[in-house]
Amino acid sequence: MSEHIYTILIIDDEEITRITLAALLEKPNYRVEMAEDGIQGIEMAKQINPDVILLDVMMPRMNGYDVCKRIRSDPNIGEVPIIMVTALDDQDAKLNGLVAGADDFLAKPFDTLELEIRLHTLRHVDRYRHLINERENLKAALAELSTKNMQMQILARKALDVQENERRHVAVELHDEIGQLITGLKLILERNGDDKVTQITEARAITNELMQRVREISLDLRPAVLDDFGLPAALNDLFKRFSRQTKITIHHNINPLDERRFDKAIEIAVFRVAQEATTNIARHAGVNEAKVALNITPNHMQISIADAGKGFDLHPKEMRVSTGLSGMAERVNMTGGHFNLQSVPGKGTLVLAEFELKRAE
Repeated sequence: MSEHIYTILIIDDEEITRITLAALLEKPNYRVEMAEDGIQGIEMAKQINPDVILLDVMMPRMNGYDVCKRIRSDPNIGEVPIIMVTALDDQDAKLNGLVAGADDFLAKPFDTLELEIRLHTLRHVDRYRHLINERENLKAALAELSTKNMQMQILARKALDVQENERRHVAVELHDEIGQLITGLKLILERNGDDKVTQITEARAITNELMQRVREISLDLRPAVLDDFGLPAALNDLFKRFSRQTKITIHHNINPLDERRFDKAIEIAVFRVAQEATTNIARHAGVNEAKVALNITPNHMQISIADAGKGFDLHPKEMRVSTGLSGMAERVNMTGGHFNLQSVPGKGTLVLAEFELKRAE
């Protein structure tokens, strides 16, 4: 492994001093750069980002104290160790240097051993500074990671809640509707004394209804048309089935022939919001029509579902009842979207979900 090359910047207006220091620092692992005054030295420091700066105090145009202050105020080079070089050997000079931000002092005439020791010490100080900075950065990164982990845990719990709510909904559908149809079919088949043709006719009718309900539940769980043809076609199919089942007309602007595809998570989120919102309309709104608008731009998607029905008070408790409001909000938020709900008793409800778009791969 090659030895590290330390760049040392000498800022001094006296040529003899620069030459002397350069001669003393003529070593394989030192690279010496020189500036003739403070202004030039600051610019060179910005360009080469030295490991150590040897800075003369008494200079024209800008003295060493001011140069030191300027370097310390620059966030890119403010941590560079600075040794102030001076012929002044008094306490005031050192105090002024410390106030300006100097790390150490070197008096003229120079002593080779003293210079080497001071450089060696400052290199250790510099490494210590970097170590402290790295520890602080690591500490901040760990704190951020801990926060992200907590957020992920919250999102995971919310995802499980949404999943459990959907399972509960399916369980109710199976028990109340499918179970009832199967029970009716069983009673027909077990009935004695009836004409067999009548039994078969009734059993066939219940079987057809049972197959239809199973198909509808399957479509509600994961509509194949969404995977095969995209979001507009899936929404159009959803509204047709909804209107057929509930006799509630859905007025919408959605073109079922629009074959654009988007991020899968956003597509399913939009579909579920439309599905849950229209279900809520059928259960709670008391209307015979509703409006749905899907607006898509290259970078943005918005879906709104509005009715002029009963409405309700927007109270936190309302988000926990079986209307699925919390499920819609969580699903939208988990995809990075924004969910908004507006409702006024007697004046209806508006469900709004917005998403930033990226083209699906």
